Amino acid sequence: MAGLLAVEREYLKENQEELRQEYPGKYLLIKGTQVHGAYETQDDAVAGGVRKFPEPGAAFLVRSVEDVADPVFHNPALSMGIPLTCP
Repeated sequence: MAGLLAVEREYLKENQEELRQEYPGKYLLIKGTQVHGAYETQDDAVAGGVRKFPEPGAAFLVRSVEDVADPVFHNPALSMGIPLTCP
């Protein structure tokens, strides 16, 4: 699996059952092969990722432990390289 967040997606896929038992119903913040937080909502997990990894271009995965499929999102600001900030 190649591409952006390939390591994180593969980690989640390979460890889904264990992560589902440890973090039932949560949204996980994953960077590399480490879970950096478990949140109630996807928005909370994204905000947590922005706080933990504020450097420009930082990439992290936010995904529900219940669903490892890759959703398709389009964010014009990110596509154009406009950094997002969190309050």
